[in-house]
Amino acid sequence: MLQFHEVVDARKGRCNVASVALRAGSCVLRTPAFCAVSSSSCGWCFAPQLSLQRCTGCRQVQYCSRRCQKLDWSQHRRECQAWRSIPVDATLPTVLLVCRLAAKLFLSSKVDQEDKNRILNLRHHLDDHTAPKQQQFCETTPLVHLLLSEYKVDKQERTPSFAELQEALKPEILKLFGQVSCNGFSIMNGVTNEPVGIGLFLQGSMFNHDCDPNCVVSFQGQEMNVHVIKDVKEGQELTISYVEVLQSTKKRQKILKDSYFFECQCSRCTTETTDDWYLDGLQCGNKGCPTGVVVLDGDRNNAVCKVCGTIRNKEEINSYEQELQTLEKLPANCEEDKWKKYQQMWEIATRRLKLHPRSSRAAVLARDISNFLTDASSVELQQQALPFCFAELHTVEWLLPKTNLPFRGSIKAQIGKLLLGGIASSVDRAEQLQQATKHLQEALSVLECAHGSASDAVRATHLILEEVYRTAQ
Repeated sequence: MLQFHEVVDARKGRCNVASVALRAGSCVLRTPAFCAVSSSSCGWCFAPQLSLQRCTGCRQVQYCSRRCQKLDWSQHRRECQAWRSIPVDATLPTVLLVCRLAAKLFLSSKVDQEDKNRILNLRHHLDDHTAPKQQQFCETTPLVHLLLSEYKVDKQERTPSFAELQEALKPEILKLFGQVSCNGFSIMNGVTNEPVGIGLFLQGSMFNHDCDPNCVVSFQGQEMNVHVIKDVKEGQELTISYVEVLQSTKKRQKILKDSYFFECQCSRCTTETTDDWYLDGLQCGNKGCPTGVVVLDGDRNNAVCKVCGTIRNKEEINSYEQELQTLEKLPANCEEDKWKKYQQMWEIATRRLKLHPRSSRAAVLARDISNFLTDASSVELQQQALPFCFAELHTVEWLLPKTNLPFRGSIKAQIGKLLLGGIASSVDRAEQLQQATKHLQEALSVLECAHGSASDAVRATHLILEEVYRTAQ
């Protein structure tokens, strides 16, 4: 039985509200994808295996095992021949998802009519998309028609010709592109938090956005799970976040307006605070002002400390920004070159441009660097990830000190793992083990609430914690 129900709000439209009071950690929804496509994972279980075998028929879909390939065949047999004609490198996952959606909605008689109507009634905002995006939709629609004309259908059904599909479905396919753009979900790996595919989830698409959400979405394969991360009262709306919550109000609002076509009116967006100063701010140049934060105005004409009034040279700031942008575009083909590039970027961002330690930009850059280092082949590089994990955690703990958002748990789990890996070279072994235990236990508390005790992320963190306990004996 669902613990929430749908209501219609005059301003927001459809909303999911709690039918009963809910405790943090409650799972309010488990639902399979109506349609999903993998991008870098197994086409059935969505596991990001290192060794994936492509379908020999179309070369588009990959599988981690023969078992997964067989399980997916009931769906893939209809599309395999059609997808064979597309070069592997030329296909966007969105196009394949729209193909699957269209085939299910318009070429099959087995889809539930109520589900079909709910999909077709999702908002598409076609007229609100930018001209380049609308052009992209128009240019890829004929490709969808072509693929659909080569689909295999059941014996009692007939595959329409390309011309018939163009005439009958052009507006519908265009709408599907808009609906996927506005309502689709990136399917994330539960452990690494990396995108492994995209999907459309009927019930999941009914959750509205809030910049301080009370629910989070996670995935187990093609299944979406929604957990409550803070206590919710009966009748209170259940919300998720569509954007990176570490960003400033201005940046969050821009993404929401550009991608989802609404102006957020949540409490974080409408309550005046000084948080945005720090999230977008720079360090004060006055050594006597350790708590200062320099904020640039909208035209970047003034750069003044909000605490002591010290002015930083805006031309110098713009010069460092240009250096960063140039560096970001430089190619780095090998691991060593990438590390040198990241070191230079960190040097410019933190020592010359002097992003504030609470800056969301500094946190995101630290995250990118720590992810690169932890995935590096060199153990020496892996161990250098720790200070960057702490740099990201610094911003998260300041802005969201008690949140159960899963990325906070993931950072703490990574810190615990890195502390364990550095035990051999540690001077104070006991202290490092104690710190590893602390971070891993805190990670489990967050991840169990946000993902559930049976999730891959929780299991992986338990394994690291058990290794810490064994090492301490």
